[in-house]
Amino acid sequence: MPDGRFLRYYWQIRTLLDDQAVLLATDHPDYQVCEDYEVEYTGAFRASIVFRDGSRLIVRFSLQADDEVEEHDYVYQYLDPQGKRVFRYDDAPHHPEISTHPHHLHRGAEPSRGHKDMVHALDVQRVDFPTILAKIVAQYLSA
Repeated sequence: MPDGRFLRYYWQIRTLLDDQAVLLATDHPDYQVCEDYEVEYTGAFRASIVFRDGSRLIVRFSLQADDEVEEHDYVYQYLDPQGKRVFRYDDAPHHPEISTHPHHLHRGAEPSRGHKDMVHALDVQRVDFPTILAKIVAQYLSA
């Protein structure tokens, strides 16, 4: 039975997006944020955040709540205005050699077929929506 914690987390995310409204292209047909009831009842969040410069953040994560709400099974992929990957954070457990396993980072364009995708340890303290949105705003959208 939902206890409201996932719903509160959802509205924290919506507030962060509202705070960055000047940077967002909410009228773009690809701009999507799941509904609050989806998060509350499934514990899953998904979104396609389109920025005014044409770049976008594709997000998917699940939530768990012990003492606090935490994201897991996540993917944060940021694409430049031409649709090329800038970075992707995920926690798929397929890179045990990385010091931050299972959390890791892919940087730059996706490799062409037959080439390996470079993987890196995290460059942020925590992977969650507020952290990744702040990184994009500070590093890629600041004038």
